[in-house]
Amino acid sequence: MIVIAVIAGAWAWISTLFRKGMTALLGFERVGVQSFETVLLYRNGWFEKALPPGRHWIGAGSRQVARIDKRPEVFRFAQGAVSADRMAVHLVYVARTQIVDARASFESTQNYRDEISIRVQSVVKAVCSRKPRLEIQMDHQSFSNNAQKAANQALRAIGCECLTFELLQVDSAGPIAEFDTRRMGFAAE
Repeated sequence: MIVIAVIAGAWAWISTLFRKGMTALLGFERVGVQSFETVLLYRNGWFEKALPPGRHWIGAGSRQVARIDKRPEVFRFAQGAVSADRMAVHLVYVARTQIVDARASFESTQNYRDEISIRVQSVVKAVCSRKPRLEIQMDHQSFSNNAQKAANQALRAIGCECLTFELLQVDSAGPIAEFDTRRMGFAAE
């Protein structure tokens, strides 16, 4: 029985040696990082370091690994907003974003894609509120430039940037109804 256990243990040791190499037997693990990603290492929940592209040997202990894909992403939106002259507009636009700080992106939000969506839509709503409807409809480039600058400021806090912003289409939905407070029974006394 003891002989069988020794043979099985030796076999496991030799197979590990051939599959993973000598460093695996010493308690290390090989991590391959692609050219488009960053790998974040955490030890016991605390950030340790970011691994750049290439092959790395890390201690196998109590480490957690987070892979962050840094390739650009494209978001397409259809959104309603109100212009500075109180006209309802329907916008179709595209924002191309990218993670520039992997750690900030990973630690600042649970789902950075949802956070990007919310922040970009808020920026567009704010830019619309400062421009009249006709200017939004006629000068897409100016609107896109302003929205991109504002989106960069909003996304910086979560480790992202807006690479491009393009307003594709603007439709006017008409004036926003102004409520007369006297007719609603809220007349000031």
